[in-house]
Amino acid sequence: MIKKLIFFFVIIGCLKPNEYTEQVNQAEQVISLQSWDDFIENRQGNIPLMIIAVHGGSLDPDWIKTRTCDEATIVKDSYTKEVALKIESQLKIYGYNPYIVLNDLHRKKLDLNRSLNKSNCGDSTTKPYWNLFHEQVYNYRTEIQNKFGSGLVIDIHGQSHEEQRIELGYLLSSSELKMDNSTINSSSFKNESSVRSLLNKNLGELKLTDLLSGEFSIGSLLSQKGYASVPSKEVIAPKEGELYFSGGYNTAIYGSRNSGSVDAIQIELNMNGVRNTDQNRSVFSKNFAEVIISYLKTYYKNDL
Repeated sequence: MIKKLIFFFVIIGCLKPNEYTEQVNQAEQVISLQSWDDFIENRQGNIPLMIIAVHGGSLDPDWIKTRTCDEATIVKDSYTKEVALKIESQLKIYGYNPYIVLNDLHRKKLDLNRSLNKSNCGDSTTKPYWNLFHEQVYNYRTEIQNKFGSGLVIDIHGQSHEEQRIELGYLLSSSELKMDNSTINSSSFKNESSVRSLLNKNLGELKLTDLLSGEFSIGSLLSQKGYASVPSKEVIAPKEGELYFSGGYNTAIYGSRNSGSVDAIQIELNMNGVRNTDQNRSVFSKNFAEVIISYLKTYYKNDL
């Protein structure tokens, strides 16, 4: 890349001002097209599962402005990319390859869990990369849907709330999780959730509360492995005043709330006992791989 830039600036030294501006614009486009691939890691899978992680990247190029607009969160979710890779490795040991889309660009440069307009604080430099990343997720989602009929997207994040437990986001707020079962299992709540397709596919046999806090919910399966989780059979909803992430842009867009037969769940990992040491990350990833295999066999592909 450096050699290309040197060659470019030698050439433009003899150009007129207008020609110079045009060549600069063309060079910037070429450089962008050649460099955006450096920030994304993606692999095709053989099971109806896609793992994405958008806030664990570390690359911090000077030529992309740091986001400074109001409400711009720029802190990375430490070790979430590493956890995603370890989960992938564990699944491969069992013979399963999940679809993988990981972001290596630091969150302070771009937030890929936001719409394009809200992702970059008005700086369009990263627009091509936002498009590249989300196009890859969309294409894999479409492939899962066409190949398997249905599937699941897991969006891995990290949270620093006081309660050291895993938070699972289905696009239902903390207050909604506290409501009685008959209300939660109503059609309006089902249609609001990111697992709408799974519920429609098992109409009458499966209820939303089963997926949120039932015996075979992800939260309950993780709790059985020793990882406190919410919602789960043990903790149906956060208590009053406790913080909770219910799911963001990616859960809403790539889940089945609006369309399609691929569901999505946002996974917010706490630090202690999960992300804080390499050993804990390895142990958790092994346990999570076992949980997700069980979950897929139960709800998506029993002959996985």
